[in-house]
Amino acid sequence: MTSTGAISFFQSLDYPKIALDKRPIIITDNLKTPENIGHILRLAGNIGCRQVFAVNDGELPRKSKINSVAQVSGYVVDWQFCSTHELLKLIPQDYTLVALETMHGSQNIFESKLPQKMALMVGNEIVGISKPLLDAANMCVHIPVPGTVKSLNVAQATGVCLFEWVRRQLINAQDLE
Repeated sequence: MTSTGAISFFQSLDYPKIALDKRPIIITDNLKTPENIGHILRLAGNIGCRQVFAVNDGELPRKSKINSVAQVSGYVVDWQFCSTHELLKLIPQDYTLVALETMHGSQNIFESKLPQKMALMVGNEIVGISKPLLDAANMCVHIPVPGTVKSLNVAQATGVCLFEWVRRQLINAQDLE
């Protein structure tokens, strides 16, 4: 078996396309590590996310560091910095705000019903999602972590959630055929 390269490999497959107005939106809440924002932008490019909003109420992380990690995604993904106050005005009304947070009352992501139009919120590497954004969330999910270590990197957690969302979209698309 030989590698064909990712671009030609995926062009040869016929995965259903997700309409732009149904693609997920990612919201990062005051991430401090520019590399994490870059990794999340790269995920957004892989998934084909509609937009990424990097909420930042303090000093902005270096864009050059973000783009270094994001690579081409930093230039092709629709993304911007915004404040907490600005954010809620930027999210389309028909999107459901989903907080990815380990907290009492959150649902296991693998047992929850993820919305088709999902605006996924992920939090700061130390303190998680801020209270104003948690209060705005329509639902809260967590990733079950059975091992001894009970924390995931924010970019890794975002990837788990996004690909679970994609998996469900692909299953639903097959059910429609």
